[in-house]
Amino acid sequence: MKVRTQWVVPQPPEVLWPALCDSRMELRPRCPVFCLGAPRPTACRLPDGDGAVGASRQCASEQGVVRQRITRWEPPTGLSFQMESTDLCFHRFVDHLGDVFELAPAGSGTRITRTTTVRVHGRRHAALYPALWVGLKAVHRFVFRNWQQTAAPPASV
Repeated sequence: MKVRTQWVVPQPPEVLWPALCDSRMELRPRCPVFCLGAPRPTACRLPDGDGAVGASRQCASEQGVVRQRITRWEPPTGLSFQMESTDLCFHRFVDHLGDVFELAPAGSGTRITRTTTVRVHGRRHAALYPALWVGLKAVHRFVFRNWQQTAAPPASV
């Protein structure tokens, strides 16, 4: 299953890029999906310091951590990674979780496209795809809103 979300932010790609590598999610979620158990992201970071193909990336939520391996590193336009392990509840049925971020100039801002690919094991778990799709879509939007807010220039007084 693939979940793709696009978002446009007013900052150029080089200003937004650091959020993909080190960010905290401080906004309150608007979506009720998080109240129903979807893991709400709290932070993403590069635990080894520098980003590169083969480096680690971690995303934390209120319920646990997803540990990832970077497979594409092209600042400020492209980042891809694959989940290596997680302590989130879905580890029992998800075989594969990968993400691709593409940043492209859009006027004076950036169009971000995030594509998440998920594969569950076993036919009985295929029934989970609709819930996974809804949860991932909520996560995409929540993260984009946070990045847009944190990358925004300070309001003038």
